Amino acid sequence: MGRSCRWVTTYPCRRDICGAEYTSGPGPTTGSLCDVCAVAEEEVRSAACGLPGQPRVINLEPQTITEVIESVRQVGDAVGCRAKADSVAKALQARIEIVAQRSARLTQRPRVVLLEWIDPPFSCGHWSPQLVRLAGGEEQLGIEGRPSRTLKWSEVVASQPEVLFIACCGFDISRTLDDLPILVSKPDWNNLPCVQSGRVYVVNGSHYFSRPGPRLVDSLEMLAHALHPDVHPLPSGLPEPVQIDLAAIKA
Repeated sequence: MGRSCRWVTTYPCRRDICGAEYTSGPGPTTGSLCDVCAVAEEEVRSAACGLPGQPRVINLEPQTITEVIESVRQVGDAVGCRAKADSVAKALQARIEIVAQRSARLTQRPRVVLLEWIDPPFSCGHWSPQLVRLAGGEEQLGIEGRPSRTLKWSEVVASQPEVLFIACCGFDISRTLDDLPILVSKPDWNNLPCVQSGRVYVVNGSHYFSRPGPRLVDSLEMLAHALHPDVHPLPSGLPEPVQIDLAAIKA
């Protein structure tokens, strides 16, 4: 696709509590996970050439939740805070293991589809299928550690999801709800098991699911609670996925 739709703004360097120099500004960390919404690595390197001190640029490309946790340690090493990074990574991993252990005792796992876009529909990818599995579901269309892909609507129908999550990349809940009538108008929408049982959820993709950082553990806990509320309590401070009142949505 050529160039990212993001841009890089440089700011004067300052020092953090570990004594490392860094720059701050709007936009996500550089990465090659997505050609559309990630800042392109070459653009960041070009901008860094104009900063004092020849700052080191680290490109993070985690594909799974395990690699996301490891990237915390990479950043810690880069800024001289390995001990702090280890502590953060271990705490995140402990939360993941708590969810995984609870899910391991489940006898039923619902068929799940997590969509990262509505028009056209995109499967989930990278870490999201893994989150669904750890939360106690069976993702039907996304593959762990692989990119999301454009779907034919017939693929969604054929998967017969018992639970549907919509986590549009870069969208908050309000913006995602604006596009929900597009799904409602699709053929066989009303025949999907998730629609018939009322288990269609919208989550804040921009805030939680889209970015490869510590909030993915929050995302895991939110998914787990929505899938199995009697098994996975929602931690204090986390929002519940919004269960959609489908009768109120007009195509």
